[in-house]
This record gives sequence, C-alpha cells and structure tokens, in this order.
Amino acid sequence: MEFISPFQQTRDLLKNHQERDGWLDMSIGSPKHEIPSFVKEIINNNFREFQNYPSAKSNTNFGRNISKWLSRRHNLKLDDYTDNILPISGSREGLFFGSLLAKKLQNNKSTFILPDPFYPVYATAGHYTDRENLAVEVSEADDFFINLKMIGNNIWSKTIAFYLCSPSNPQGSIASKKYLEELYEISLEFDFIIIADECYSEIYRDEAPHSIIEVAEKNKFKNILSFNSLSKRSNAPGLRSGFVFGENNLIKKFFNLRNVSSPTVPIPIQIASEALWNDESHVIENRKLYNKKFEIFQNTIDKKFNFSIPSGGFFVWLKVSDFGSDEDATLKLWSEGLKVIPGSYLSVKGSNNSSADNYIRIALVGSDSDAKQAAEIINQVLK
Repeated sequence: MEFISPFQQTRDLLKNHQERDGWLDMSIGSPKHEIPSFVKEIINNNFREFQNYPSAKSNTNFGRNISKWLSRRHNLKLDDYTDNILPISGSREGLFFGSLLAKKLQNNKSTFILPDPFYPVYATAGHYTDRENLAVEVSEADDFFINLKMIGNNIWSKTIAFYLCSPSNPQGSIASKKYLEELYEISLEFDFIIIADECYSEIYRDEAPHSIIEVAEKNKFKNILSFNSLSKRSNAPGLRSGFVFGENNLIKKFFNLRNVSSPTVPIPIQIASEALWNDESHVIENRKLYNKKFEIFQNTIDKKFNFSIPSGGFFVWLKVSDFGSDEDATLKLWSEGLKVIPGSYLSVKGSNNSSADNYIRIALVGSDSDAKQAAEIINQVLK
C-alpha cells in the first residue's frame, strides 16, 4: 500500500474549508526559533567555496568536529571517528538512502520493521523496493516503542532493518538504555541493521536521551546507522545539513551509494555546520524555549484531556477519542483557526483500525502565545 504524505492528506481533508488570516498552522514540525546569527558570517566568509564540488566524504574538519561532539555527548572512548561519519543533506535523505543500502546488503531478506505511527520516510524504501513494511502498532503501555517480545524469531530472521526513533515522533517518548541494549543484542543475533533516527536527540525536558551509538560502541558500531541533523537542534532546517554515523564498513558502502546518486552538503554549509555542532549555548536556550511552551500548554489545556508533557521532542500527541474521530477533531479545530494533523495520517493503516486515530499531533514550534491559543481553541472546540 502506498503511503501518502500526512501533510498532503491533511490539505486534502481541509481543502473545502477556507483559511483566514491569523489562523495557527501547527501541523508541521518546522522550527521557528532563531538560527544562530554566526552562521551567516561563516557562510559569507567561505562564499567562494560554492564554486567547488564538495566531497561526499567527511573532510578532516567536518569528521573531527562531529567526532568531538559525539564523544562529548555520548561519552565515547575516542575523539576521532571520521571514518564512521558522512555528511548528508538532512536526516530524511539519509534515512531513505540508508534503507536502500540495508536492502541491498540484506537482499535475501524481506522485511523492514517500523513503529506505527511513524515518520513517513520509513515506509518508502520497503514500498519502492517491493519489500514488506511490518508496521508494529505501539501503545502507551510500552511507552510508544515496539514491544520487542511481541516479535518472533521467524520475523527477526527475515528482518532487513529496524527503524528506531528516540525521542519518538510523534509521541516524544525516550527509549531507555535497557531497551536499546536489548534491541542491539537482537540485531547482532539475527544480523539486521538498526536505522536510528535521532534528529530529536537534543530536544528534551530534563534527561538527555541515550543513543544506540553508546550501546554499539563495544562492537565497533556493527549493524548501526544513526542519523542526526541541525534542523531541530539548531533551528536550521533550510541548511539541509546532517550526518550519518555507523560501522566503518557500512559507512564505506553508504559513501559508494551516495557518491554516484545524490548531491552532498556544500563546503560553506559544512563549515557552518561544524560551528553549530561545536556550540551548545544555543541548544540549551532552544530547549528552554520548548520546555516553556510545554508548560504553558499544560497549564492551559483542560484536565479532561489528561495531557502529560512528553520527555522529548516538540510535539503534543493529544488523545481526542472521547470527543470524536481524529479527522472530525481536525476539521472542528480548523473551523476555529487551528491546523493540526490527524493521528491516523501518521499510520500505515490510516483510519482503518489504528490506535493512532485516537490522537491528533500538534507542533509546538511557534510562540508562547501560539501554544496558549492552541490549548484555548482545543478547550473550546472539543467538548
């Protein structure tokens, strides 16, 4: 089954309902905090480098600077992992190419395992390579992560790759280190790749999320492809700058694939990216701004919704099943000036018996007043 963009589905749902000035679009997770101003000067100072083709490999400075950040962030043993790193044009592009690579390397296997609901790009590789997408419905009881015990050895043995997103999109849950360790041991036993989407790793409330990188260090990161970017961390989605980190052999093969098939990050953007990864002050301020918005939303939203602030990310995953379907809730909210995404649009099942259709997703990426206004509209409309 083809998976259509949830944003397009939402536009189609609302197409007969005219938008008015001043309405809030909180359907898309596009950061609106300020990008650090030093980025402009760095790009200007290196402007002439746009005349040169960038390498698909990590140059010395890019690799070393990302290595230093990873070592600090995850307490790794070494300071230089240049051979384990490639620049990529944002995590979405990387996730897709990583999936194609996994399929090529595991061509005798049939299945991609992904959580349901999920970020849409996870479904694309299976769909376009005629492999099975096994979308495993997640529940609040399992903190919205796939229950590993529910998957039998017959499934693990034919698994190409397992998609992991922590903090999760859309729920904002953070995987425990124990969960990561259990998943990694299974990947070693059945020899499949873990595709870790860690683009929300620096957006959290109190405790920094653990990474699959940490638990895989003992095996030189075997079976690991971890993706991160500056889009959420540094409010720079337009830079289209990220990186993939993994086992050296996988990274070599990833390079060979991208080197002939895709553009890579321009040199001035790579230099600016190094500076962003090396600066934590703007990231700390970024977290404070998101945390404040969550507090405002929680203090404003009616208690009947039983809303709890998630551990990570910037989405509100709000249960609305007591007030109608997710599509009905979305239509009602839009009529009063708030655009959200129906939860079922983030599910491979759509609105057909998916638990995601009990929810709507709200991106708290705007101002404090936007967060308050959104909660007030929800209180007023969903009764």
